[in-house]
Amino acid sequence: MNLRALTLTLLTEWEEQGKYANLALSSHRMDSLTPEETARVTALFYTVTEHLLTLDYIALALAGRSGAEVRVHTLRLLRLGLSELLYLDGTPDYAAVAETVNLAEDRGEASFVNAILREAIRRRESGTLPLPDRKKNLARYLSVRYSVSLWIVKNYLRIYGEEDTEALLSFFEKHRGYDLSVNPLKISRDACLEKLIAAEIPATPFSDLSVRLSESVPPRTLPGFAEGEFHVQDGASALAVRILDPRAGERVIDVAAAPGGKSFAIAERMGDRGEVFSFDLHENKLSLIASGAARLGLTSLHIAARDGTDPDPALFGTADRVLCDLPCSGLGVLAKKPDLRYKSEEGTKELPALQKRILSASVRYLKKGGILVYSTCTLRKEENEDVVAAFLADHPDFSPVPFDAFGERWDGSMTAFPPKSGTDGFFIAKFQKNA
Repeated sequence: MNLRALTLTLLTEWEEQGKYANLALSSHRMDSLTPEETARVTALFYTVTEHLLTLDYIALALAGRSGAEVRVHTLRLLRLGLSELLYLDGTPDYAAVAETVNLAEDRGEASFVNAILREAIRRRESGTLPLPDRKKNLARYLSVRYSVSLWIVKNYLRIYGEEDTEALLSFFEKHRGYDLSVNPLKISRDACLEKLIAAEIPATPFSDLSVRLSESVPPRTLPGFAEGEFHVQDGASALAVRILDPRAGERVIDVAAAPGGKSFAIAERMGDRGEVFSFDLHENKLSLIASGAARLGLTSLHIAARDGTDPDPALFGTADRVLCDLPCSGLGVLAKKPDLRYKSEEGTKELPALQKRILSASVRYLKKGGILVYSTCTLRKEENEDVVAAFLADHPDFSPVPFDAFGERWDGSMTAFPPKSGTDGFFIAKFQKNA
């Protein structure tokens, strides 16, 4: 099978059909591949999606043409070839060029692609690959260099300044691997770590119940997966549950639970004793929660479809703790979700209003003295600090609760900044209902 042709097909579907990257890669076309072939196609696919703006800029600059002047198929071929030449090891330059050229639809396209790719090799070797002038337009340079939409870069620059913004973008570019939340009902963190190391999986302890893998090994192939000894969950996401601090015998409500990682961690920290209501708007995602809970051996979850803006009156005033990990722009997880690099700014404008509505609805679940945690995986002030300020202004019966994280004492809210925390970008705020 021609792996480059398959990758080109998958990338075309990703772009034209608006599929998420992980769903595009779940195509039936991948079913007949060997593990080595699957790894190669996956690497090619993600290299193109993660570096899309950079590849397009270099291709068009070397061609001396605008995007409108280059056929879409031709540009896709150039992305594929350039990704191998500039980012991937293991294929000789001549082979990468020849195999890409072989995918051309006609002689004219083949000649054009061949010329651009060979010029890219020369410019790579001389260190003169084209990029925007950093001094003239910093935001534009960073956007192209790190392949992140311009509006997102401008948002980061406004909050963090030049040095920290580039550190953040560099983290997103280089960060690989993922974290596991250990199921203490099945195994200790140290025992889980020992099993992984014995299987030659590069793993290190990250927190009290988290283990970090430095490579992206398929989770299902890890020792202990089938036995329910862990689930995949970033360290910052696990931290939100630790800050919620659920206790055995309590009633806890996870307002937007899918795919279930935080509900699992809540139940595990409670010793699976008590009640965890795992709600989500999307009924088709509930099976992910149910199957995950079954694998982990958890029985305390009550899983149901529910709109977060329309809480269940039967549960009003009964919950000890409520977790609102809400829909957001996702600007803290660009390392893991390349699709979000190209997210439209327009699509984020309604999010703060939605977050405020869900928070205001969810507080009705709490008892007096109950705990509310609000979290997002974004770094936008509009969805984080501004939402918290508005919530406290509208709910004088709630007060911030200080907590400890990353070796610091926080005054009720914190942002995990990836270059410093080593996690996804994450915002967490904790409140208590006083009346």
